[in-house]
Amino acid sequence: MAQCVEDSRLLLDAADRHDYIRGVIVRCGGAAELDEFARHAKFAGVVGQGIELAELAMRGVPVDLAMTAEDTLAAVERHANLHAVLVHLGLPDGRSSWFRAIERLAQSPGIFVKASGLITQFQRPWNAARCRPFVQHALQCFGPARLMFGSDWPATLPDSIWKETLAAFTQSIGAQTMDAREEMLGGAAARFYRIADL
Repeated sequence: MAQCVEDSRLLLDAADRHDYIRGVIVRCGGAAELDEFARHAKFAGVVGQGIELAELAMRGVPVDLAMTAEDTLAAVERHANLHAVLVHLGLPDGRSSWFRAIERLAQSPGIFVKASGLITQFQRPWNAARCRPFVQHALQCFGPARLMFGSDWPATLPDSIWKETLAAFTQSIGAQTMDAREEMLGGAAARFYRIADL
C-alpha cells in the first residue's frame, strides 16, 4: 500500500518489474491521478483519503477506508455503491457502538473488513486475547468470504515481522476449515481487489 502519490508511482513501477506483486493500492489526490493509476494493469484500488468517496463509488473503484466502523457506516449510507474494505477492523475500542456498526456494515454486500493492525493498535506486547473478541465478531458478521488478513508489512518493521502479524491473526480466528482459512488468507482479497490468481 502506497503512503503518498509518489510512492504509488514507485510501487506501480516495481509491480511492472516483479510478477509476485499482484496489485497495488495507491494514494491519489484527485480524479486526474486516479485516471493515471487506473490505466495500470496492476492497479487494485485506492486508500480513501484525498479523493471524494462519491467519485470512487461512481467508478466502482475498490477503496481502503482507514476510519472507525461508525464513520464508515455513515459513509456507506451516503454512498450506497461504495466498494470498500474497512481496514484495522474499523478501529475497535470496545464500545457497543463498534459492535453494532460492524453488524450493520455486514449487511452491505460491497463492504469487506480487513483484520490488519492487530499488533499495532492493541497494547504491546501483543496478545491474541486482546484482539480476538473483535476479530471473532467481524468474522461472525462478515464470514470468511468478506474478512481478509492484512499484514501491515513492511510498515510494521522493525517492531514486528510478517510472521508475528500472521500469528496474531490465526490465533484470533481460532480453528477454521481449510476453505475458510484460504478465503481469509487470500480469496477474499483477490475478489475484493479483483486480482486473479492471488
